[in-house]
Parts: sequence; structure tokens; C-alpha cells
Amino acid sequence: MSTIKRVGVMKTIMTGISYMIPMVVAGGILGALAKGFGGYLIGDYYAAVAGSWPTPFTGMEPFTWGGFWWGVNMLSGYAMNFAVAILCAYMAYSIAERPGIVPGFIIGYTCTMSKAGFLGGLVMGFVIGYFLLWMKTWKLPSWCAGLMPVLIMPVLATFVCGMLFLAVFAQPLAWIMDVFQAWIISLNGGSKAIIGAVIGACMGFDMGGPVNKTASMAANGLGADGIYGPMSAKIIGGMTPPVGAFVASLIARDKFSQTERDTAITAFPMGLCFITEGVLPFAAADPVRFIPASMLGSATAGAIAVGMGVESVAGHGGIFVFPTMVNPVWAVIALVAGSLVTGVVYALIKRRPEETEKVEEEIVELDIDL
Repeated sequence: MSTIKRVGVMKTIMTGISYMIPMVVAGGILGALAKGFGGYLIGDYYAAVAGSWPTPFTGMEPFTWGGFWWGVNMLSGYAMNFAVAILCAYMAYSIAERPGIVPGFIIGYTCTMSKAGFLGGLVMGFVIGYFLLWMKTWKLPSWCAGLMPVLIMPVLATFVCGMLFLAVFAQPLAWIMDVFQAWIISLNGGSKAIIGAVIGACMGFDMGGPVNKTASMAANGLGADGIYGPMSAKIIGGMTPPVGAFVASLIARDKFSQTERDTAITAFPMGLCFITEGVLPFAAADPVRFIPASMLGSATAGAIAVGMGVESVAGHGGIFVFPTMVNPVWAVIALVAGSLVTGVVYALIKRRPEETEKVEEEIVELDIDL
């Protein structure tokens, strides 16, 4: 097999992340504005009548206060739904160039709809990219060469990689999520602090991925049964990683590049608005160090919140719903304590830039030639 391209693992991930960040930021900030000005239940503004509309926007009243912010919230939701699709598409693009964009978008969006989330997009970005690299080694007649980039490669890659995802990854992941959710719910008979710590740790594990979403669904399920403590752990535990990353960038400023410091500044308001995805660049670039720090901080925040009786009827909204919580002062204390734990731990264990460069060089040397 001939050598086509040396593909850097970290370069591939960071390419996808760099294209995904603007989408996450746009969607996150719009969502925060909608909930801040329209109320944390703005998404349900037309819930009673929307089911009878031919389109989601048929009866929208954009010149009313509620209708306007409902529309902004819808834009936010669509933006966040496409974040994983962009990640997957541009990871595939980093490996296989333009042919990777179409299958990456399609399969990345499928990851979102199937609840595979960020981790699914991460895996499938590599699968699509390497599959397309293999297709580039095919020896085809000259009359067929012109059809490769516009017909054969996008269609075949979407078909093969998409069905591989649906057949191999999607169902097992859904089963794992169901089992995990049942396990979290079963903890309700034990210590409240343990429930909060478990849900918080899960919220800080994959920043919007399947584990995060499973913990969120478990908290929502308990909330539907009138148990509102885990809802507070979900919100505060999900706010902690972005705020903690910002704290770390202040404590150990010399360990962060200018780009990382700018990302941390952006992540801070997103964290306050319960948009955990704002910290994905740190989780993707340095998972071995950031994820444990994130989990420790989120577990601390969740344990304090639930252990001290914080409850939240609202399932989303970040700091905007703190005034509606039971024991809101302890909610603030939990957020501050968890963020400090994440920030201090990550500041201590994060490598300096020159050390990171050496590690990336070692990773590149391990890349496979196709």
C-alpha cells in the first residue's frame, strides 16, 4: 500500500475542535440570552399549540417579547445540534481533505440524534477519514476518476461508515446509557451526597457526551418523580468544568497558550449559563489531565449541593435559575468550591507548552502510514 499522508492524531482532533468552537459559542450565547431575558422555560412558550403547526415557526409571533426570545432559543438549539456534525466533518477533512466533509456532516449529525454525542463524532471522524484515505489508493479507470470526489467517495463513505456506526456503535452505546441511568437512579436509597457526587462526576466526564447526557436524563427522571436534589447536581456539576478551566488559566497562566487563555475566557460565561461544551477544547487536547480534574470538581460541587439540600425544579438555565432553587446560597458555595477544585488540580498537573510539544512529537512518530 502506498504512502498517502502522515496524519497527526492531535492535529486531527484540534482541527475538528477549532471549527466546532464558533458553533458552540454562538449556540451557547444565544441560548443564555434567550433564557436570561425570556425565562428558563422559554423553550415551552408555544408548547400548547406548536404540535398543530405545519412547521415549528408557523404561529411564531416575533414582535412579542416571548415569541422573540423563543425564536432566539430555537436558533440556539439548532446550533448546538450541529456542533458534533462539524467536529466529525472537519476531523475527516483533516485526514482526507474535501471528500471527508459530506460524510462527516451526515454521520456526525447521526451521532447527535442517536445520543452518541461528542465521543461518537470523535470516533467516526477518524473512521471516515481513514476509510477515505483507503479509497484514494484504489486504481480506477480514467473515465471513473472524475466521479470519485463528487459521487463515489461521498456516497460510498456515508453508506459504509454510516451503517458501521449504526450497526456496531449506536446500539451498544444506547444500552450502556440505559444501564448507567438505571444504576444512578438506584442510588437514591443511599446517601444524598453520594448521589450528588456521582451525577456531578458524570457531568464532568465527557462535557455533553453520552455519560453526561445519561446523568442528565437520570436527574430529569428523578425530578419527574418529585426528587429535585439531583437536578441541582446536574446543573452545578455541568457548570463547574468551564468555570474551573477559567480558574486554572488564571492560577497557572504560564502553562496556557494565548489561544487557550482566550478559550478559557469564552468558556467562563458559557459555564455560568450551564453550557458545559464550552470546555471541550481542553478535554480533547489534554483528556488525561483535564477530565480527572473536571470530574473531581464536578463531584465536589454535586456532593455539596445535594448534601446541603439544594434542589432545583428547573432542569436548565445556569445562574439564571439559582434564585429559584432551594438553598441558593449553598448552590453558589457548591459552584465556587467545585470550580476551585477543578482549577487548582488542573493548574497543578497541566504540562507546560514546551512539554506538550514534545508529547505531540512522540504521537506523530506513532502515526500509521497508509
